Amino acid sequence: MKRVAIGGIWHETNTFSARPTALEHFEEFELLEGTPVLHRHTGTGSVIGGMLEVGGFEAVPLSTAGAWPAGRVTTGALAEVLSRLEKALGRTGRLDGILLNLHGAMVAQGEDDCELAMIELVRKLVGNLPVVAVFDLHGNPSAEMTAQCDAVVVYDTYPHVDMRERGREGAEIMVELLEGARYRTLIRKVPVLISPLAQGTDLEPMRTFEARARDLEREPGIRRVALFPGFPYSDVTRAGFSVVVTHHEDYEQPARSVAAELAEAVERHDWTVHRPDPRSAVRAALESKVRPVVLADVADNIGGGSPGDGTVLLEELLAQGAKDAVVTIADSEVSRLAKDLGEGAVLEAVVGGKTDGLHGHPLPIRGTVVRLSDGRYRTGGTWMTGQDFSMGTTAVLEVDGVTLVVMERPTPPFHVEQLTSMGVDPAAASIIVAKGALAWRSAYGDVAARVIEVDTPGICPVDPHLLKRSTVPARV
Repeated sequence: MKRVAIGGIWHETNTFSARPTALEHFEEFELLEGTPVLHRHTGTGSVIGGMLEVGGFEAVPLSTAGAWPAGRVTTGALAEVLSRLEKALGRTGRLDGILLNLHGAMVAQGEDDCELAMIELVRKLVGNLPVVAVFDLHGNPSAEMTAQCDAVVVYDTYPHVDMRERGREGAEIMVELLEGARYRTLIRKVPVLISPLAQGTDLEPMRTFEARARDLEREPGIRRVALFPGFPYSDVTRAGFSVVVTHHEDYEQPARSVAAELAEAVERHDWTVHRPDPRSAVRAALESKVRPVVLADVADNIGGGSPGDGTVLLEELLAQGAKDAVVTIADSEVSRLAKDLGEGAVLEAVVGGKTDGLHGHPLPIRGTVVRLSDGRYRTGGTWMTGQDFSMGTTAVLEVDGVTLVVMERPTPPFHVEQLTSMGVDPAAASIIVAKGALAWRSAYGDVAARVIEVDTPGICPVDPHLLKRSTVPARV
């Protein structure tokens, strides 16, 4: 039986964030070695869960490290993550291949390309063994990194509902390599920064680009065409739209033609996005004849690394007299205060706006503590199905007709259980504020009668060009 090692690192780094990502943040989300990796992922909808479903080799667990999106990973955290990987590889004995679950947009203090650092380490230790990597669609792959992969797979969906399938695909390609196939990769990069609102794969133009990519995979010698619209909130030269083609080693020129066709189409497209301001959006939501209305707080996108403590939409909802609206917000001080006071207590506090001053100002509130929880839930939804998550100490407050769910830790709105575990029924709400761009649809897309994406202030703006960059995206 062939032996294939499985491991990875996963972090979407918003380099404009004031919140560094430390080792403790990986410990809170995922920091595992050996057999616990199998226990965590077997039977789940994660990438590694999909990899483990494919036969034809013995899966040898290495180490895995993941954290919710935030600012640059600290030097110490990156060193520890790489050290764990190195030690795990040293314990495995004979190997025949490496399967990696990566994000593609991880940046650390002093290291702008963490995925490259990881794969260089792997190559140093295992030499020319086949390496297949699965990436997030929001990855910013570099030419240096992809050149060291025998094959590259990327999520085909945003919101990301195909993680398990892409893990399976990566493992199936590994089986082909173990059976003698010889693949190579090449990349074309277009220096365009694209709002996540324009990256939805059920929307144009990405729907057409994805369909064309699947058509081109039928061309002789082409094994996989991976489209990376990219993560625009990263101040690194590898940001931008990437096309990565995995091809049989004797078909480099056809692969270059495929990559060029898609890259040129991307560059010709007008990616400009405009959305209403907070006041107009709230007014439209209140006037809507259908319920519930989802207000997407785009620039306070927790899944894009923002702090989740933006107050602009909450303030507008209260000012305009909204009733039965549901808002989540991250504020550890207020969640702990609510816990200390207890259910039924009247709470007076200043909530949100405490991280960086970019997402609205701290907002005075007075409300009743309705419910308290440790914030743990297991998702049955489409994003990492079957896995456990925690918001930390979480309180449900009733504030002038608005239901405010205050989390200890910023947790993206990827799962309906974020609300239902707290006794909040999103279908009964008049308005739901989702702190995200598009990925929240995996949680509330089925109940949303209307969606209004809002041009709020913050580090994930609708227009990525509003952020002051020190680098220029590279053309490759």
